Amino acid sequence: MVYDRIDLISEMLDATLNLRCFYTKGLDEGLHFLKELMPPIFINNEKEIDRFRDMLIHMMEEHVYIVDNFAFGNYIIICLDKIKESYLFIGPYLSENKSEELLRNVAEYNLSHDDLTSIHKYYNSLPFISKSKVTSIISVIKNNIYDKSIDLKFIYKRKLKKPDSKDINTHRITADILNYKFVEDSVSWDKKLIHHVGSGSKVNSIKVLDKILDLYFIDKEAYNIRIYQNKLIYYNTLFLDLLKRKDVSNLYATSLFQRYMDKIESARFIKDIKDIFYDMVMDYCFAISEFSIKHHSALVGKVINYINSNLQNNLSVNEIANHFFVSPTYLSRAFKKETGLCVIEYINKLKIKHATFLLRDTALPIQDIGRIIGINDVNYFSRLFKRYMKQTPTQYRKIFN
Repeated sequence: MVYDRIDLISEMLDATLNLRCFYTKGLDEGLHFLKELMPPIFINNEKEIDRFRDMLIHMMEEHVYIVDNFAFGNYIIICLDKIKESYLFIGPYLSENKSEELLRNVAEYNLSHDDLTSIHKYYNSLPFISKSKVTSIISVIKNNIYDKSIDLKFIYKRKLKKPDSKDINTHRITADILNYKFVEDSVSWDKKLIHHVGSGSKVNSIKVLDKILDLYFIDKEAYNIRIYQNKLIYYNTLFLDLLKRKDVSNLYATSLFQRYMDKIESARFIKDIKDIFYDMVMDYCFAISEFSIKHHSALVGKVINYINSNLQNNLSVNEIANHFFVSPTYLSRAFKKETGLCVIEYINKLKIKHATFLLRDTALPIQDIGRIIGINDVNYFSRLFKRYMKQTPTQYRKIFN
């Protein structure tokens, strides 16, 4: 049954990414199945083949091995059955256009010009698979070949040729240049993300986020959850500062910040980190676009802050108008002119947004969530929620569970 599913995954990856997916049952001495995929020049290098075979033998079940920078390409490998020596392979492929780096690593073969040309053509024939796509592929595999809920562990295998002593200085210079370029790219993408989140643009923010995920998902340290958590804490802090500079209600801003601090600390797997990052960017974009009072008049800005601070109450236009010593008519006209929404519409929209947070992040009964946002009638809450979200609170919660 598992192997039938693998065949289906293989067809999908081949059709969409031109990427091979296959499995083996038993490891022969020469790894002939692997030799069929590589140029002839690699077949005779028993040292490299033995190194690859030894790595397979020591793999454990329920682990995902990202095998990067071997001379004959990159692979995703999962040990399906250690006793039967059954393995799932996805590859070969290239990540981050590293063909030139791979060419440097095959120098130990004493290759002729024709050999190098042949290998160059081989690398050019391999599909380019970004780090974010690798994550998606692993998710598809996990959801389709395992019958039980398993948290796959990630192991990053990287084979690099050690520099000769005479090349140490050159190697150090190259590493310094690469590290500088990495930091430079990181700062550049961070600025772009802050800019787009600050403008409330969800589409552009997600485009930049995809680039950032690719940029940070590049070495074995990227599989350390603590490093990912620290990176998200960094972004969460930047976004909080952004909300304050945009004059979003301090209560709402700090509440959103703390909510994501709790979610980040509870993350256990890379998929959790990625999901949190996407949700965090979306929610901060929403906060900027909906609740920023930077360009509002003093009255409307104060009203927005008042609504945020009293969302648990059953607010009315008359109550808010009396609080600020203006007529309900004047308040309604000024608020609609500046926000595009009438006061009650704005309140309802904000209540439902808070409800989505509680439905996603807590196990509170729906009736209790209604009370928290100031709606005691559970039937009315469900109708209002469906009006804005096109589904009931129960249906919404099921999606996230």
